[in-house]
Amino acid sequence: RRDYNFQLHVSYLEIYNDSGYDLLAPKSEGTKALEDLPRVHLQEDEDGNIHLGNLSATTCASEEDALNALFLGDMNRMISETPMNMASSRSHCIFTI
Repeated sequence: RRDYNFQLHVSYLEIYNDSGYDLLAPKSEGTKALEDLPRVHLQEDEDGNIHLGNLSATTCASEEDALNALFLGDMNRMISETPMNMASSRSHCIFTI
């Protein structure tokens, strides 16, 4: 039997109006406006691989840590009421493990 060590990192990206925002950025808790969150930049390297610049990666030691990160990011999402949906975001989010 081999012993393995691993690290788990999560990221949470919100895409709104063709711009990306880091929902788990340090010091983002309680953010009032989407524009206050750090912008994430889409970058392509010389081999055609896509990278997300300025997207933080939060280390999680347990399932509970990962869920807490997900809930924290959800609190930073920008939502507003529409006639059809009381909590519309009009955005897309990607939670990456």
